[in-house]
Amino acid sequence: LLLGVSGLLPAEPTRRGPATDGYLRKTWDRWWRERDGCEASILPRSLWRLQGLRPANHPHRRLALAAHWLADAGLIDRLEAWFAYAVRNLEANDRPNRTRLADDLFLGLNPANDDFWSRHWTLRSKPMSQPQPLLGHTRVTDLAVNVILPWFFTRAGEGRNGGFQKAAERLWFDWPCAEDNAVLRQARARLLGNAHRGVLRSAAEQQGLLQIVRDFCDHSNSVCEDCRFPGLVAGWQPASDGC
Repeated sequence: LLLGVSGLLPAEPTRRGPATDGYLRKTWDRWWRERDGCEASILPRSLWRLQGLRPANHPHRRLALAAHWLADAGLIDRLEAWFAYAVRNLEANDRPNRTRLADDLFLGLNPANDDFWSRHWTLRSKPMSQPQPLLGHTRVTDLAVNVILPWFFTRAGEGRNGGFQKAAERLWFDWPCAEDNAVLRQARARLLGNAHRGVLRSAAEQQGLLQIVRDFCDHSNSVCEDCRFPGLVAGWQPASDGC
């Protein structure tokens, strides 16, 4: 269903082998039964920009992972159990084991082996010699800081649970760094004097730098002409206690 609505389901056999064409045929058999009801939601193929993508980041695999999550009746229970454990860990330790928390979250999110997607990057790729997980460790941090912890923070706020909300906030600020990328490298070069990646000590600091890029760098040219950010920094005053 997700592949069909995305507009990325090939209309013809890929001729990449019996496993791929068999999977595609079964997917189409299911999609045809749902297509009319989803017609208004089908995305145009032209919306996708796939050039330069790493194979592991291809939307085919991302949608396959999302489909596993949607079909997993125990996913929410595992996430809630993980968060409850994380809260207890925070209460018992001033410096919780961040690596352990990330590893446990990875185990809760990583789906079981998929006969097709464990050995294919896309619907058009050749089978891989060795299976690859649908979710890598580096993506867990992206999911934690952009989706899961903000979700728990919001849920705690709606439920008026201040303790859980503070725990979600603290976990967010303490979460270990995500994988370095071109945007972060460019931001460090422009804003931090080509500082080494180690100058950023948490995913929250990376997120802050990325937000500066989105708010300012993306609206200026390569030599930062007419950028408002330096003026804002020059005029910034730290808030006084009690304000």
